[in-house]
Amino acid sequence: MTETDVVKYFLTQGPFAALFVWLLIYVMRSNKEREGRLQALLDKFSDKYDVIIGELREMKERFPRGKE
Repeated sequence: MTETDVVKYFLTQGPFAALFVWLLIYVMRSNKEREGRLQALLDKFSDKYDVIIGELREMKERFPRGKE
C-alpha cells in the first residue's frame, strides 16, 4: 500500500481524515529531514571530540604529571 493509496482511502472517509493523513505525512517527512540534519551535526561533534582527545593525549605526553 503506497502513500497515495492511503490518501485515497482516507479521502473517502471525510475531510478530517484527509487532513489527519496529510498532517501525519507532513510531520513524518519533517522529522526525517530534521533527524538527518541532527545526525550530520552529531557526526561533526564526534570528529571534533576525537581531535580534542588526541590533543589532550599529546599534552599529557609532553607534560607528564609528577608524583606528589
